[in-house]
Formats: sequence, C-alpha cells, structure tokens
Amino acid sequence: MSAPAVAFLGCGRIARAIVTGLVESGVPAQRLYGVCRHGNSARALADDTGLVPVSDIAGAVRSADLVVVAVHPHEAADVLAELRLLLRQGQVLVSLVASWPVAAVARAVGDVVPVVRAVPNVAVAVRAGATVLSAREGAGSADLERVTCLFERLGQVFVVDDEHMETVSALSGAGPALLARFAQALAEAAAGLGLPYRLAEDLARHAVHGTGMLHARPDASFSGTVAAVSSPGGMTEQALATVDRHGLGPATAAALRAAVALSLARMPDPTPETDTAPGPRP
Repeated sequence: MSAPAVAFLGCGRIARAIVTGLVESGVPAQRLYGVCRHGNSARALADDTGLVPVSDIAGAVRSADLVVVAVHPHEAADVLAELRLLLRQGQVLVSLVASWPVAAVARAVGDVVPVVRAVPNVAVAVRAGATVLSAREGAGSADLERVTCLFERLGQVFVVDDEHMETVSALSGAGPALLARFAQALAEAAAGLGLPYRLAEDLARHAVHGTGMLHARPDASFSGTVAAVSSPGGMTEQALATVDRHGLGPATAAALRAAVALSLARMPDPTPETDTAPGPRP
C-alpha cells in the first residue's frame, strides 16, 4: 500500500518532528505538504526533509488524504473555518491542536469529514514516540486505522476516550520535557559535586536512555527497577529517600494538574454553532 498524502497545516516543532520521522520511515517526502502562516517554517522544513511547501491551505488540502492541523490553539478557529469549505469526502482530519476536544474540532468544520485527535510526543522524530488518538463519533474503524497506520511508523499508538486527552497531553506530550529537566538537574547536581559537566550530562543521558530500554521489555515495571537498583542502606536508597522527603511525588502531581488546568481553561466554547454546515464536497 502506498503512503498516504499528508498535508500539514502548521509547520512548527511537533509537525517538524512528525515529518522528520515519516521521512526516516520511508514515506516519500513528495507525499508530504506543508503550509504555515508566514511560510518560513514550511520552507525550512522543506529544505531539511524534502517536504513540499505550499503557499496556501487550499493548495495543501487539495491533494491530501490526511489533513493534519498543527497550529496554536488561538489560531485554530480561523484555520478550521477555512477548512470547512475545503475538506472533501474521503479525507480524514487529524487535529494536533492543544485544548481543542475532538467534538469541538468536528463542529468547527461542520462534521464534513471524520475527525481524529492526536497527541504525539517529540520522540516521533526518532521513531520512538508515543501517540495517543481519540476519535469523533462518526469516525469509522477504517478512518481510525488510517491514522493509526501513519503514527505507527513513528512509535507506539494508543487509543483512549477524548475525555482523557488533557491528562494524556500533560503526561505523554510534556513527559519528554519533564524527564529531560530531571536529567538536567541530575547532571547539574553532579557537576556541583565536582564532576566535569560534559561527563555528568553524558551519564545522565545514558541513565535516561538505558532506563527506557529496560522498560521496553514487557515484564518491566517502574517499581521493579527501583527495587532492583536499591540496596538496603545503600546510596540509591538514600538518594530516593531524599527526593521523596523533598516532595518529588507531590511536585510532579502539581505539575500535571497545572498543565491540565491550563488546557481546560483554553478550551473553546462548547456551545454548538447554529449555522448550517455544508455537506461534504464530492
């Protein structure tokens, strides 16, 4: 089966990560189209990956099987309003827009095509990502499968109810940054104890990478790794007790709650529109 043609509306960081991973997976760059508000990001992405830059949304959507909306939340309403007149039968709309539930996206485009919401993380760039999907009622299994097949090229894919997607965004979307920040703190602490910073950074990087590899095994668990490394009365046990005493768990919980609260506060008005939606274009 040939790779689908994919249009990216917005060529920022997450779109760049997806395109990079797709090209690495063997998707021909000529099947990927990109458009952005000022054009600079699309041209830069084209230079780096071979993606086809397009001057306007209509041009990007015209040849696409999957239309990926990857804009900021405050830009979404205008982009979706334009898409409402451009989408046609047979296409699937994939929304990466933070804080926009799948029902709100579908409503904004008049329910003219199936809509799937996706939350990938930045590791899709190296095809080691996690992407979580939720589908609008009316998106059939075949539509969801098309989107699943696309993101399976980039790592693992999970499907959940849309009500969980804000928490998913806080955990999986922000997770790489949170883990990287902790690794940075480890490196900085070791450097503060006299270790050369470059070595400290390398060791912290390998700790993150190696732990991830350990947890790729089906029988692995976080508690099991903690137990395996911690000897009674040893250095690891002392370090763990110290971070627990300083509130690692509560601080992490507060971080996720704050991220979810921000996303909920930015959600669009759930009141349905009253205008008549156009039918799908032939």
